[in-house]
Amino acid sequence: MRKPTLLLAILLSISFFTCKQNASTEKQEPPVEEATNPLHGAWKMTAWKSADSEQQVTPDVTQYKFYTDGHFYFLGYDDKADTVAQAGGGTYVVGDDGTFTETIAYATWDSPNVGVSYTFNYTMGENGNTFQQRGVMKSNVEGEPDFDLAEDYVKVGPTLEAAVAEKTPVGLWKITKSLYGDQEEATPPADSMVVHKLITPTHFYVVTYNKNNGKMDGMAFGTYEMKDGKYVETVMATTRSIELIDKMIPYEYEYTGDNFSQKGILEFSDGPMELEEYYSRVE
Repeated sequence: MRKPTLLLAILLSISFFTCKQNASTEKQEPPVEEATNPLHGAWKMTAWKSADSEQQVTPDVTQYKFYTDGHFYFLGYDDKADTVAQAGGGTYVVGDDGTFTETIAYATWDSPNVGVSYTFNYTMGENGNTFQQRGVMKSNVEGEPDFDLAEDYVKVGPTLEAAVAEKTPVGLWKITKSLYGDQEEATPPADSMVVHKLITPTHFYVVTYNKNNGKMDGMAFGTYEMKDGKYVETVMATTRSIELIDKMIPYEYEYTGDNFSQKGILEFSDGPMELEEYYSRVE
């Protein structure tokens, strides 16, 4: 049985702190054509090289990386300790010479890397089911050495059949307004805040961060299914209340192609909380 901790005892949904002001007008990056983008999809890390090692090792936490048409997201979590080790993301562009460039928009750490671009080499494996990422992340801190990055990934998740995909809100979404708890009505997030929700054929990842300084406010990650006419999430990792972890949470939902909304009740030890979230499609 998982044991709640005092640090995460209070549930605030992933975007609870972002719901009082006008909607963000964040500039979107132009999409990358999928035909020339072999990185598109969901990946699980199989090996990496830490700063104090000369060779790759199996990661000691579960780590995922997601690439949409123009954005990337990553996270690492310890499912035994119910803690998130790291999370971050941003935008990226694939070159035509076996390289791609990532620009970090946010991270769990207070990092001078936010807003910085890094170019990496990549090598795809047979049938495009694996890829290797290699490169050097130049240090922005005096006295701190450069980081020699070496990560290996395997693709995860199936491709949805067309009939199923039509009813499933797969894609990258940006929140337009939300309601939590005893709010009287749904309101837009603050201008400085970005709330993205990525839905793959098998997983969801939702994050709130400040676009002005790259500081992350919160995130949640897990699996989902479409069941009995509802969108049902199971949280695997979160920086919010660990009371959420392993619960199957059913939501009423509406999906029209460019818009997606979910409404439900979250049950906690101190009582239920109403949730409504409204999204528009980014990619």
